[in-house]
Amino acid sequence: MSTYEPLRQVLDTPGPVRLHVENGRGRIEVRAAEQRTTDITLTGARAHEVRVTQDGARIGVVAPKPRTGIFGGTDELVIEVVVPVGSDLVARSGSASITAAGRLQTARVKSGSGTVVLDRATTVVVDTGSGDVTVAEVEGDVRVRTGSGAVDVGRIAGSASVSTGSGDVRLGQTLGTVAVKTGSGDLEVGECRADLTSRTGSGDVVVRTARRGRILVKGASTRVHVGVPTGTPVWTDVSTVTGRVSSTLPPVGRPTPGADHVELRATTVSGDIVLVPADQEPTGISPTGVTRHPA
Repeated sequence: MSTYEPLRQVLDTPGPVRLHVENGRGRIEVRAAEQRTTDITLTGARAHEVRVTQDGARIGVVAPKPRTGIFGGTDELVIEVVVPVGSDLVARSGSASITAAGRLQTARVKSGSGTVVLDRATTVVVDTGSGDVTVAEVEGDVRVRTGSGAVDVGRIAGSASVSTGSGDVRLGQTLGTVAVKTGSGDLEVGECRADLTSRTGSGDVVVRTARRGRILVKGASTRVHVGVPTGTPVWTDVSTVTGRVSSTLPPVGRPTPGADHVELRATTVSGDIVLVPADQEPTGISPTGVTRHPA
């Protein structure tokens, strides 16, 4: 693709824009910067066929539909767009990867098999078939749905809803309510400061540090590991058919009115349920939340 001369276009946009990008094959690369223009660079054999439109703050960059029967890089396009900070992004792709750096207001992404990597946004909505999803920080709410892709979100200030068939889910820090549904993927949460609901068929659930709120886990062959800071009161309602329930937390009694406490409700068929002091390594589960199977 480097043999093609890039096509460049600069649009006058003194404030944040609403960018709509579509690309079937190749890459979509967006960057938010402190500037008063929208800079578009197109690279590929069909770059001249990309439709660029502007209607005030609405910017459209739409690639031609990929031709059937074309293999290799001859039908791929690289779309690079630099927008003002705080812009909105709507991106759609087939197999094209989508990346966005800098701070966006909203990011709404739909992809078939392409990976999605976002930096910062106030609101994030992602829907993929098999592509992995990585987001560094969400200042508000996030919703991610994927068939088999893995999901990794660093910090979430608002609420989160994540659904995946077989992909693992990792959430760094959650400040709002969280709902995660997986078929066979594992869930790992670094620090949980509000209610968490997890429903899974066979995935494991690891909460390294639960500071407050209700944790509700329902699974079949699901191992549950919850870490709680020493001195934090815990109320439990847990049951497992063939698994074991254990706790190494020292008793601290009932919480005083208004004090932080954790409520754990967990139901499994064959998985163990374990309560430990925060940051203690999960037994039988790797640090990334993927089960370590015995040799």
